[in-house]
Amino acid sequence: MKKHREKRNILWGGSFLLLLMLILSACSSNGNASDVKEKENEKTAQSDVQAEESETTVQYTTITGEQVEIPADPKRVVYIGQTTGDFLAMDIPLVGNNLPQDPASYYGDKLEGIVDIGNPASLETILTLKPDLIINVYYKADPNLNEELSKIATTIPFNPALPYAERIKEMGNILSKQEEVTKIIAKFETQSKEMFDKLQLAEGETATVFYQLGKILYVMGDRNFGAIIYGENGFAVPPAVQKNIIDVEGVSFLEVSEEVLPEFSGDHLFVIVQEDEESEAEADRLLQSPVWGTLPAVKKGNVYVVPNEWNTDNLLALEQLYKKLPEWMHKQ
Repeated sequence: MKKHREKRNILWGGSFLLLLMLILSACSSNGNASDVKEKENEKTAQSDVQAEESETTVQYTTITGEQVEIPADPKRVVYIGQTTGDFLAMDIPLVGNNLPQDPASYYGDKLEGIVDIGNPASLETILTLKPDLIINVYYKADPNLNEELSKIATTIPFNPALPYAERIKEMGNILSKQEEVTKIIAKFETQSKEMFDKLQLAEGETATVFYQLGKILYVMGDRNFGAIIYGENGFAVPPAVQKNIIDVEGVSFLEVSEEVLPEFSGDHLFVIVQEDEESEAEADRLLQSPVWGTLPAVKKGNVYVVPNEWNTDNLLALEQLYKKLPEWMHKQ
């Protein structure tokens, strides 16, 4: 009888051990499954974050050849440069700029709400604006500036000296506005053609842009105001301007003396005068000088004095320039 009880105890003890092992095994299995599920959830969350990041940033190659990640749709842009009218015309959310001290008339009230970051730009002021993108045109003048700006936000070096079509194409690439840029260029090309159709230029009819700055007289190339009058449908470029300015890399204008005026002068003369007493006095003297009086364009009355604020091809100015140029030429 005793032996029988001992045998039952042994069997029960073995069954208990087996049951305990099964329970522990099941718990271990459930734990592993839970760990796997947790890791899968972490991976999914990581993928979601990466997907979100890829949607909100884009890869961009700067003009210096650097690959950077920039916001796909920036909301707070700081622009360090002078072609501010491009940004305003394209409704880019500009929060800071080294604003002009004497804004041109075409700005109207569009500069309101933009913080003046100073010239040179104040890093402290820019920091307070919390930009998500900085566009800097002075990357060559101050090589260290880009590095300091990059500590605040992603910073893009930019070349504002490009003709407006090339310049805003680059802006479209930076700001993901390629379609809008295509429409803008098409609009201004149409306006340019309509303007020159109104002017009824003869084939090969030339024009020259002079710029009076203090006592120095310059001949301008195909930038700024020159970009408006030259090109398809526009005035032809005088050979001396083409050879000595446009064909020379890195040259946008050239200082000239009165003696060489006949060489550079075209059929029409646009004279831009810096708005200060010395420049205005020198321009008056030039327009009364004997050499000036011998120029064919002067004899025909084809001389037009243009306010300095219009020596630009930024988009905001272009909105009005295509209307004003015929007015200046008395061919409304």
